[in-house]
Amino acid sequence: MASIREVAKLAHVAPSTVSRALNGSGYVSEKSKNKIKKAVEELDYIPNQWIRNLYKKRTGIIGVMTPDIIHPYFSTLWNYLEAELDQYGYNVVICNTRGNQDKEREYLDTLELIVGSAFLSDEYYMNIEKPIISLDRIIPGIPLVTSDHHQGGILAGELFLEKGCKKVMCFSDPTRMELASADSARALIDVMEKHNREVIIESFQWEEVINYQLCMKRTRTLLDQYPDVDGIMALDLCAAAFLKTEKNKKILAYDGTYVTDFNYYSIDSIVQDAKKVAKESVNMLIKLINDQPLKKMEVLVPVKY
Repeated sequence: MASIREVAKLAHVAPSTVSRALNGSGYVSEKSKNKIKKAVEELDYIPNQWIRNLYKKRTGIIGVMTPDIIHPYFSTLWNYLEAELDQYGYNVVICNTRGNQDKEREYLDTLELIVGSAFLSDEYYMNIEKPIISLDRIIPGIPLVTSDHHQGGILAGELFLEKGCKKVMCFSDPTRMELASADSARALIDVMEKHNREVIIESFQWEEVINYQLCMKRTRTLLDQYPDVDGIMALDLCAAAFLKTEKNKKILAYDGTYVTDFNYYSIDSIVQDAKKVAKESVNMLIKLINDQPLKKMEVLVPVKY
């Protein structure tokens, strides 16, 4: 399958020019449009019907990039993003990368994006001249809209202290300074250590986060490894697995999606306001598309318990 760079090379234009022509998101001369259209057709870059639609539509297409749509929080957020973008007349393409950098690069070259998870370098993103919003990765020069994870970590710590927990397990890596979501772990550690409590940092593989059976297997291993842990903060699916395996520990879900309602026992949750995150993200993206100035480059949406 041809890439956007091959189209650009054949048409003797820049990849960004091809992207603007296909999306209708900026000025492209008629001469360049014709060369790009001819190159696209010659290379069979995308289906002809989609080409015709892109050239005829007044509204654009926005890509929403995710590591995997199966993830409960991302699927919830994408639903709200699609609804918000629809109000502005934009169509949505869900870009499922599964951590593949080539797929991520192709989407970035083709579409204006709301980025849920990014694996390419900061330098690559910083050289892209098109509207992009990040939802977690902190990238210089790229606007960020995310939950207030620092607040989330503090709320979690206060809850564990209230329940008398002395040794808590957390599944967010505090050393990942490039991720806004890692603030939850840093804040949790700060609260607990101020009261001489211990925090154990562990991790789930991505496959375990989205596959309940694998998640259950991992939780049993961890509970055998840390029998004295009395509090656990994990993403919703993982928290549900812990609750099914161990009911005598304080289990706290972090996301607060529909998954927390599917259990016989209720799960306390730090709830991310996915609807508000979607609204703020789209508002910021529309301003970028319309060349309007942003009041701030970072928007933190409050969480709640």
